Amino acid sequence: MEDGLTRLRESPTSHKAEDGRGAEVGDESRQLLRCVVKEEDLPMGERGTDRRPPQEDLIAEVTGTDEWSSDTHLYRVSRFYCQRLLLAMDGFVERLTCAPLEEALLYRQEQEDLQPGAEGVQPSRSLLKMLKERDKPFGESVADLLTRLTSMQQNLQDLLKDAAEREGFCGAPGGSAGRPSASQTDIVSAGTGGRQLGHIESVAAKRRLLDTMYLMSETHNANLLQMSRIILGDSKEPANALRLCPVDCSTLAAALTPLGGVEEANLCHCCIGPEGLQELATILHHCRSLRLSWNNLGDLGVKILCFSLREPQCKIQELWVDSNGLSGVGTKDLAYCMVKNQSVVLLSLSYNRFGEAAVKYLCDALKRRCCTIQYLRLCGTGITSAFCRQLAWALATNRSLTVLDLDNNQLRDAGVSHLCGALMKPDCKIQTLRLGSNRLTALCTLELTRALNTNRSLRQLSLNYNRLGVPGLRRLSTALKGAACRIQKLELDENGLRDSCADDLATALSENRWLKGLYLNRNCFTDRSIPAFQRLATGCRALRYLWLCRNQFSPEGRNELETVQESAHRVTIFV
Repeated sequence: MEDGLTRLRESPTSHKAEDGRGAEVGDESRQLLRCVVKEEDLPMGERGTDRRPPQEDLIAEVTGTDEWSSDTHLYRVSRFYCQRLLLAMDGFVERLTCAPLEEALLYRQEQEDLQPGAEGVQPSRSLLKMLKERDKPFGESVADLLTRLTSMQQNLQDLLKDAAEREGFCGAPGGSAGRPSASQTDIVSAGTGGRQLGHIESVAAKRRLLDTMYLMSETHNANLLQMSRIILGDSKEPANALRLCPVDCSTLAAALTPLGGVEEANLCHCCIGPEGLQELATILHHCRSLRLSWNNLGDLGVKILCFSLREPQCKIQELWVDSNGLSGVGTKDLAYCMVKNQSVVLLSLSYNRFGEAAVKYLCDALKRRCCTIQYLRLCGTGITSAFCRQLAWALATNRSLTVLDLDNNQLRDAGVSHLCGALMKPDCKIQTLRLGSNRLTALCTLELTRALNTNRSLRQLSLNYNRLGVPGLRRLSTALKGAACRIQKLELDENGLRDSCADDLATALSENRWLKGLYLNRNCFTDRSIPAFQRLATGCRALRYLWLCRNQFSPEGRNELETVQESAHRVTIFV
């Protein structure tokens, strides 16, 4: 046995059988450890094909090289079988040494035709003690077997640690191999349903979490059902995300299957790819918030995702697929699903360069009355002014969309003019419109002012990182003065604004009853504009937050603005 373990630890690649056929590492490890593994105990990737989801044939379309080496796959499969064997060994040892006598000797009592309790058995006595009393040679043999099993457990634990280190992770799963450690169990059993498993920053902690989830599902641990948020990725820091190979995705799918529903699954930056998404296909539709951004899914991955969106019991409400290399083909499939799907309310497709045809498919979906999307994020998708005409037609008829994010595109003044035409329609329901970093100038404020004077739904408008300048702000100030304007949050960061427009802004907002937040960061305001901002803070009745960070105020000017904040108790000024 020890020689077999050594061979398994040192073997870096799969072996060939004597008859020439390839023997996979799973078969090799089962032969060395003499362990019979049933089909239901195999990883998802090794089970029968009849249990696979109907989209199995899609994987044949995957092209390119796999980022994960065969050595990494070998170590993970080895670790998987070692953990399963350790679970069985732990149960066997516990049965022999800790089981109550009534349960342990049930078969022996039937064979000897004895009545339970006839020998005055104490419940605390174990089967091993009873065997030594009745049949000393056999009892000693069993005790020697337990000693050998304990030694083998230590060898397997060393093997698990070595495999985890070879995978490139910071450490092996905590606690005894095969069962969750105390720290891992605390993560899950911290409370009842709705507990958040986020804020796990280190990759090693996320690896331990994944292992713990799978072991708890195998042992039917009730604490697993209390998990509602699975955070293995990171939307901001790729280094904090756990990279998942197809074997890991299969393990995650097996762990999440008993839950039935997951509040949030954050898998951003996990390098899943189409193959990994195929393994997760059986549980995707159970997640209410599904974050799959930065995973290089491509059009094939979106096609797999569409199978889940078409499920009658689909629970997905928020779908994030930012920066996944989508083209017009993938966007077309997704747009058709949005027409039939009645659960998705947030769709984020940011930083996918899918072109004019894809925008047309999305607009066709938005025109349908059955479309339920309320939040649409299209940041950095290359939308130009030519695309905005189709988008404006969709916004003019859509009844559900309330938030539209078009930051970091190429709309320019002509594109905003088309959108303003849609905003002036009575059926438009847009409440939040983000147009930051779109190369806008003061010309766009001509149509924008008209839209603000007629629209009754718009509450938040972002024009950050454009070039509106002083003329643009003066036109917006005129619109803010009108009674019909309902804007509550206006963002004008880094727009080349100067002291000369501060008085116009203060005068306009003195008559405004709606504006609560005004963002003027990274502009060119100096100490000469402080009196105007003082009148603004004290005169605007609804204003609660005023942001003036990274302007050109002197230290004395900043102190004076802090004094203004103390006198205007309801307004918070950030300098």
